[in-house]
Amino acid sequence: MDLAAWRDLVIVIWGFIAILALIFTCIIGLLLYRKLASLIESSTSVVTQVGGIVDYVDNEVIRPITQVGSLIEGIVKGIAMVRDLFKKKEDDDDE
Repeated sequence: MDLAAWRDLVIVIWGFIAILALIFTCIIGLLLYRKLASLIESSTSVVTQVGGIVDYVDNEVIRPITQVGSLIEGIVKGIAMVRDLFKKKEDDDDE
């Protein structure tokens, strides 16, 4: 065989190897896609469940605590305002 025939044979062999590698890569990619699709679907359901839990905690725990805190703050400010009003009256009476 001359040099041109060897060159052609090498090109054909490398082409065949490249086609096999491409087919193998496509098969691996398809298998990974199928596994990742189910994983993504299950993670979506987990995120939905966590969102429900967060909404429940927000409605049942955090909002009542903030409402009680606001109520206490309002009562304290009201008492302070009434105390300041009586202090001013006492200061005015002393003069």
